Amino acid sequence: MCQWQCKDREKRKARGRNRKRRWRAGIAAVCLLLVGMVGLHIQQKIRGKAEESLKLCSDTLYFPRGETLELQWQEPQLPNGCEVTSLAMLLGWAGYPVDKVALYQDMPQQDFTRDAAGRRMGGNPEQVYVGNAASQTEGWYCFEGPVVEAGNTYLKKRGSEKHIKKATGLGRKELEKMLDQGKPLMVWVTLDGASPVRAEQGWYLDDGSLYLPYANLHCVVVAARGEQGYLTADPLAGWQWVDEERFWAVFDAMGRRAVTIAQAEATGSETAREKTVDKHRQDG
Repeated sequence: MCQWQCKDREKRKARGRNRKRRWRAGIAAVCLLLVGMVGLHIQQKIRGKAEESLKLCSDTLYFPRGETLELQWQEPQLPNGCEVTSLAMLLGWAGYPVDKVALYQDMPQQDFTRDAAGRRMGGNPEQVYVGNAASQTEGWYCFEGPVVEAGNTYLKKRGSEKHIKKATGLGRKELEKMLDQGKPLMVWVTLDGASPVRAEQGWYLDDGSLYLPYANLHCVVVAARGEQGYLTADPLAGWQWVDEERFWAVFDAMGRRAVTIAQAEATGSETAREKTVDKHRQDG
């Protein structure tokens, strides 16, 4: 009988210890949940403040420091001119409003021709805008080089100390730091956030190589970030909130190409980063 009572007491003690363990584990789980919720609330509050400090009224985004970003539409004048239209928006935010059609004249361009063999010859989008942005069918695109050249040509005419520079290759923290500082930037993405697609037909470059262009390339201005993701000024679709993960999937696939406007000359580290990115593209 004593042996049975001893075993029973041991079982009760064991059950008590197990209940204490479960109780402590439950308290710990609740504490972790509360800490996580507080952290998330703080993060949302910070990002919410940043979003609330911006005011979007019709086609205009008002920044806390007084700058404004006016949405511009590429159509009908430049149905394939998303690059120059995005650049015009960026220049307007910096205090240098410009007509996109006039700005397009400062952009290096190259139309299509035929060589002696009848091959279609075109430009390199790293160096020129290929085709005619005012054409529905014969306009293609350009990358950062021609955009930087056009922007700086215009700023020089205006006697500005500011300049357009490449920000290609920037990481997520760098991009979001710029947005948190109220500095928009122009980026190369795709239409509707789809995966990049190459056209089946292209043109030959001066070196004799065949270039197959992207069929769905697009340019927008990333203006801010908030609860809904990144706020973009899209010259075709207007103001759009884009999910962050979706944006980075496409932005990364397109080579993280970006352009921004700055006051001082690019630093040595920025120049070195650009050269590394360019070399990586050439090697790829």
